[in-house]
Amino acid sequence: MSTLSRQVLVERVLMLWHGGRHSTHSIAAEVGIDEDEVCKIIEQSEGRRP
Repeated sequence: MSTLSRQVLVERVLMLWHGGRHSTHSIAAEVGIDEDEVCKIIEQSEGRRP
């Protein structure tokens, strides 16, 4: 995955998460990645280490 593709993916995950209407499971299904990866993205954005 290119750096730009990864950045777009991260932005999409965070947009859905901060929108408050999606669970990590539904975000994973919508963007096509594992739920564990969604959790890692969210944790890193909040300054936590997964």
